[in-house]
Amino acid sequence: MTANKILIFPIMAITLFYALGKKTDKDKKLCIQIVTVILICFSGFRSWQMGDVYHYGYLFQQCNAPGWQLDFETRDNIGLQMLFFVVGKLGGDMQTCILIIAAFVAITLGVLVYKYSPSPYWSYLIYLAMGFYISSFNILKQIVAMGFIVLAMIQIMEHKFLRFLIFVIIAGLFHQPALIFVIAYPFANKKMDSTYFLIIGGITAAAFVFRAQIVEQLVDLYYSEEQSFQIMESVGGKVVFMVLIMLLALFMRPLKNYDIHYRQLFTLMILAAIIQTFAVYDNVFSRLADYFFQFSVLFIPFMLQSGEEQAVEYPDHKREIRYFTRRSYLLIQLCITVFAIGYYFYYINGNAALLQEFHFYWN
Repeated sequence: MTANKILIFPIMAITLFYALGKKTDKDKKLCIQIVTVILICFSGFRSWQMGDVYHYGYLFQQCNAPGWQLDFETRDNIGLQMLFFVVGKLGGDMQTCILIIAAFVAITLGVLVYKYSPSPYWSYLIYLAMGFYISSFNILKQIVAMGFIVLAMIQIMEHKFLRFLIFVIIAGLFHQPALIFVIAYPFANKKMDSTYFLIIGGITAAAFVFRAQIVEQLVDLYYSEEQSFQIMESVGGKVVFMVLIMLLALFMRPLKNYDIHYRQLFTLMILAAIIQTFAVYDNVFSRLADYFFQFSVLFIPFMLQSGEEQAVEYPDHKREIRYFTRRSYLLIQLCITVFAIGYYFYYINGNAALLQEFHFYWN
């Protein structure tokens, strides 16, 4: 658990060193490569004998037993079964699978940050602080699916629908609920106009009117047995947190149709918040929301990008950009940094049972 507490500080130091330097493309690539290696080593060499990963170890044994056949009835374990089978046939073990998964997740994140993030510092700080990294220790099939969703998101930003669809389908082979991300493409590419706000408003209203039916259908993607739920009026603290982030974003960087990537990310934050409102019924909805909310690792860096930096990217729209003084940016960034570190420790304390079992495989 102590190791997890100090992990955030070397990564902050490395990314801050880049942020305070010349910020060349070569420096950015080196910064991300170093952080990627740290994340792979820290996660990839952990022992799989912790938390719910025991169940995956049992699945690995099943997939490499004599006479094993692919079980299509498991719905969202197909990809994981194939991975375990191939690794086993190549002479690897469950520990090898942990390393492969950790490398895949860290590399896909690194590619996303390198290609699109204006600040690796904020991207990795948010990735750690929001608990995406710690949760990856325990939810193997979903974290692999989230890696493919990251690749799908890159296709959204590059307007390549077929590739987007392929990556979402692959993600669904590992975790069937990941197929919900298919709605991201049309929403993210919709321009901000009256129709857009009508659609978002309609979805929000439907989410509250038909919430019982939606809960029943979506939870069935996780559980085969019948579940019963009590209708609740609250929306949950994380939803409030998401809404506050979006309000701050609107204040700092108002939405404009020319600001395509920022607009796309803002839409994903809206969808994440809508799904997160159902978490008061069952925590699985937080996992569904995370397919969208994981891109806060790009959204917040875009939100905190200074007006001068935006003007360089959009020279034809300098008059439409909102500018703040350097002191204002520094104060806001300092407050968010302090909050992120505090939230990181809060998240670690909330997962004390899991992290107490954390150890490297050679221990």
